[in-house]
Amino acid sequence: MKKLLDISKLTPKKLHLLGSNAREKDNHLGALQYLDHAIIGYQRENNYEGIVDALKDRTLTWKRFFLLTQDRVFAILARKDAETMLEITKEKDLKNKYSTSYFRLGEVSMLFENYQDAIKNYKKALEVYEGSLAEKGDFRYHLGEAVYRNGKKKQGKEVMLEGLNEIRKGAKKVPNFLIHVWESGCHLRLARLLRVDEPKEAQKYLELAKKIINDDEKLVIRKRQLNEVEKSFLESKKSF
Repeated sequence: MKKLLDISKLTPKKLHLLGSNAREKDNHLGALQYLDHAIIGYQRENNYEGIVDALKDRTLTWKRFFLLTQDRVFAILARKDAETMLEITKEKDLKNKYSTSYFRLGEVSMLFENYQDAIKNYKKALEVYEGSLAEKGDFRYHLGEAVYRNGKKKQGKEVMLEGLNEIRKGAKKVPNFLIHVWESGCHLRLARLLRVDEPKEAQKYLELAKKIINDDEKLVIRKRQLNEVEKSFLESKKSF
């Protein structure tokens, strides 16, 4: 019989890690449970940076619930957690948390198709960003997607490709898993966006994403997203 995990004996950092790992495995309910306990533990330690980081992961979890169900309640919950991240960052002057807070707000704005607000928040995130070049590229290609969806397709595509180039240039200084997440994510978004206007190029990016995803078994969420994009490509071909 499998021994149950006694979370009361785990540190907030360990609970947070378990929550992040559960989210990456598409175990969203498990992720939320661990993250809730991590936030309470961080609060007891007065670890406000930890709270913001846990809220970041919880925002992503709500976001994925929304994408799976299309229930706007989950998008609202994601927005509230992202707003709370920024409020805590301002209240405690957590200078190294401004960029991620604005970035999550940008992601949430995309859920509501408020592309102008997304662009504003993504730009703020990039203005104050001080981390790795590769993660900056991740931030930048998200900005490019918002610009593209806001009607400036050529400019948006250029920004996305600039972000992809930064991810590749900074790859040696970041764990391979993160590079695979960011690079495959950019390829999938390019495939989605270009499917109608530039079908051949869209197919190219779909194949690039597929290779990365199939070569890394840890990319559970990306595997599901790949299947969704491939399905949309097949449906598009049938309609002609």
